Amino acid sequence: MNAKSWSKRGIFVCSSAALLALSACSSGGGANGGNTAANIEQKNMSGSGSGGKQAITMSVVSTNRFLQQAEEKFEAANPDIDIQIKESHTVPQDGTGRSSIRGGYDPATIEKHVTTVNAELMNGNASDIIAVDTLAYSKYADKGLLTDLTQYMSKLNAEDYYMNVFDSLKYKDKLYTITPAVSTGLWFGNKERIEGMNLDPKAWTWEQFAEKMGELAKAGGDPAVQWMPTDMLLIDRVSAEAEKFINLSDKKASFDDKTFIDLLNQIKSFYDQKIFQEPQMTGGVSKAVKIGEKLSRKEAFLPSVFMNISSVTFGQMVFDQPQIFSPPKSGSAEGNSFKSTILLSINNKSEKKEAAWKFLQFLLSEEMQSSRELGGLPVNKKAIDGQVKEMEQMEGAPKPTPEDVEMTKGLLADLKRSGTIDPKIETIIKDETAPFFEGQKSAEDAAKSIQNKVALYLEE
Repeated sequence: MNAKSWSKRGIFVCSSAALLALSACSSGGGANGGNTAANIEQKNMSGSGSGGKQAITMSVVSTNRFLQQAEEKFEAANPDIDIQIKESHTVPQDGTGRSSIRGGYDPATIEKHVTTVNAELMNGNASDIIAVDTLAYSKYADKGLLTDLTQYMSKLNAEDYYMNVFDSLKYKDKLYTITPAVSTGLWFGNKERIEGMNLDPKAWTWEQFAEKMGELAKAGGDPAVQWMPTDMLLIDRVSAEAEKFINLSDKKASFDDKTFIDLLNQIKSFYDQKIFQEPQMTGGVSKAVKIGEKLSRKEAFLPSVFMNISSVTFGQMVFDQPQIFSPPKSGSAEGNSFKSTILLSINNKSEKKEAAWKFLQFLLSEEMQSSRELGGLPVNKKAIDGQVKEMEQMEGAPKPTPEDVEMTKGLLADLKRSGTIDPKIETIIKDETAPFFEGQKSAEDAAKSIQNKVALYLEE
């Protein structure tokens, strides 16, 4: 990616970074005192922890403060168990001593984790708990390498959790992985610009978006929508409608169908019509957050990421008259899609499944779900209620309105589609569509290339 592309991408990332600053949560997944594979090998050669404790190993791409905090608290409450987190990659720390990742993991880092996990599974020394968000976990499930967690989840009080999230993670009616936190799309509308458009914040479509924002863009003046890169919008759209294009159960792809070709052309039209305009300046949102100014932005919509209940108040800093919207949907789409901060599974060959589940269950507890280090939206309802109450009592900070709270809780309850795409498939989609968005390849040719490569990958 050239410097110009990174510069433009930074404008969109700036908005997200500012919103995360409001949340005061450490969602970066970097190292901060975690164990490397070498440390664990030396510490755990006999399969037991220090002082004769039962060792539970967990393999992740990179650890983070939430996992480390959970490790510390869990071991304090369970002195007979030693949690050992194994990293495939150590992330550099920033000046504050807090680890950070910008832009996610690069392909080489992901490949290293995949190679490490595969080798350990083949050698019979894989960790008890495995992070599978960067793996094609359906393939591992098909080979009987992951434990069905349904029986464990059934022992929890379903009323305490957003069970719709876990239902969405099921593969072939079995639950092979869980997530402690999620994120989803959250759009802020500017009432001054969208008045009279008759858009339903809970159920509006991309067709309505194209029509109404196209009219604004054609009229000229202020930008219609906060800019975001084409590949980011495309991946968001594919993630939200993944079941249309990828059938993991049957190992089939449908990227050469008219539906995907139409999607490509529609997204390109948004940029051709200047609905999404390239930014001309940087720093606006981050400056406002730092000094507490009100931005009074003029766009009709600002797409964002919902990662913390405090995110809902960001609109009050962006627009004079904000309104929360769920992202637009395709006409037939049911519910909203979400992405998991991390997906954790239990090695089916582990002899310590009960203890491993005990730790995963602790990650879902109200105590850990209420942690400021969670890095996403809790899947525990009581933790959400606690966040709302904390915000309402916080002095000097924007307060969510009752309508905001109702809307956001509705969004969480309506998360029905996992938008976490296999990293390799995501890379294929980005690489093969780049020439199309640059006008060098037709949508049909791009779709055909994606179809061939994804189909081949699914058959591996």
